[in-house]
Amino acid sequence: MDKRKFKNYKSVQAMGSRLTATVCLSLLLLAGCQTTTTNKPDTAVPDWIVQTPTSDYLIYGVGVADSVGDMQNAKLAAQESARLALAKQLNVTISATTNISQRATEKSMQYHVDEVINSQVPNILLQGVNIEQQYQQGKTAYALASFNRTQATMQTELSIRGIDDEIMQVVLNSPTKSQRLKHAIKVRKLAVKRTKLNDYLSMLQAVKLTKPSTVLTQLAKSEEILNSLSFNITPDSYKHINIKDLLARALTSNGIHIVPNEADFELSFRVNWQHIKKADTFYSIGESFLVVTENGREKAHFNSKVKAASSYAQTAKNNAMHKLADKLSTQLAHFIVSGT
Repeated sequence: MDKRKFKNYKSVQAMGSRLTATVCLSLLLLAGCQTTTTNKPDTAVPDWIVQTPTSDYLIYGVGVADSVGDMQNAKLAAQESARLALAKQLNVTISATTNISQRATEKSMQYHVDEVINSQVPNILLQGVNIEQQYQQGKTAYALASFNRTQATMQTELSIRGIDDEIMQVVLNSPTKSQRLKHAIKVRKLAVKRTKLNDYLSMLQAVKLTKPSTVLTQLAKSEEILNSLSFNITPDSYKHINIKDLLARALTSNGIHIVPNEADFELSFRVNWQHIKKADTFYSIGESFLVVTENGREKAHFNSKVKAASSYAQTAKNNAMHKLADKLSTQLAHFIVSGT
């Protein structure tokens, strides 16, 4: 083959290679476009947004929130909204605040003790809520929450039965009154906790558990111990004999039994007074020190400071003594709840 023919053959071969490369590149680009179209996410709205799901043992709640700049905050707000929607179906708030019913009258020690304990025992929280799905459409976030009511009911019933066992195991015939008081307070705390769990059970739309007869017996014994407690008040000086009467009335109004002698606990107190006059106003400042003893042994001590004013000196002092008596009675009530 002469040189001219060989040169033409190489030119044709090069053009063919370039054509093949161009065709391959075009096919690759086309394939890439087809792949992108195939992988495009489905934007269909979930069914649970249109209608809240139903189940025999699960409760659902749907929440929604709009974004005002941060989409993550909107998602969190939607989750919280879903939890609240779920809780609404149970007729319970997330914090599960409940009111405990009292069988005693306001004049009994047991009633006052239960009131104090009720403020100390934590409320039952709505636990076990799951966020099953989330969805975003534009600047709006959605969330689907679920709650296993059957499982929660079983766990709550198990907790109540466990409390019943604890109550039955408490010994209420200890040799000393202070020990019996301590054990009685334990029973009352368990009783308050049981009541809150039973209320929570009702919120789960389940039947409350009745108290076994053995538990009722223990509760009755604890009430008797609390209501039979007696206190004797001894001032540090005859000058404070009037505040003794005020303190006795304040403690009695809190359900505390005051006796003149042979009491379970002795209340010894002293008061330091400071009287000041400024212009036409009289000020009385009183600082008290209260010691609680049992059989001569100190069990607790408190101190309080109050201030009162009036246009008359005696009225200012009387007002201060009333405040002092109220404070001392409150402190003593908390001492009783603490189980000595």
